[in-house]
Amino acid sequence: MLDAGIIGNVVAQPRLLAVLGLTVVLAWPLGRLLGRGSLGTAFIVVVGAVLAATTTTRTPYYSLDGVEVYLRAWTGPAGLVHGFAGTHEKLANIGLFAPPAALATLLWRRPALIVGAATVLSFLIEAWQGFIGRGGDPVDVVHNGVGALLGAGAGFAIRAGYRWRDRKSNSRALTGAGSSTTGR
Repeated sequence: MLDAGIIGNVVAQPRLLAVLGLTVVLAWPLGRLLGRGSLGTAFIVVVGAVLAATTTTRTPYYSLDGVEVYLRAWTGPAGLVHGFAGTHEKLANIGLFAPPAALATLLWRRPALIVGAATVLSFLIEAWQGFIGRGGDPVDVVHNGVGALLGAGAGFAIRAGYRWRDRKSNSRALTGAGSSTTGR
């Protein structure tokens, strides 16, 4: 839920606001560069918001020790799925990567590549969080990856629905055109 506490937390973080501001400034030109119009712009805005939320902190504490702790946490893979989606934070991590993956799938039609790229991005974001003192968590990578999978699946389903609708209307157009020529 978006409440006053969350809004206050966002406003009190100049780094987060800087990334969001940069996203707003760059969204339209980068979206046009993607060549997909408003869909490309929406993708840039969503990715910028994800980066703002995940790569900034109020008071960074730069240290490679946090990255080392994060990488060491990968040695216990059983803990990566324990309590899967059992908290609001875990569900938020799933939801965080679903929209960009859905938009990317609509843009580039490569769901498997998009899920892989989103998971690698999540891995790098979590390493960065370890570096800035937020504490990277491999469990977040798993949840972000599942979110990307669900988003890419939704994007794929939307594309399939459009293709089905287009084939159906093309079929009707061809049938209508054929019947008018046979009646002569």
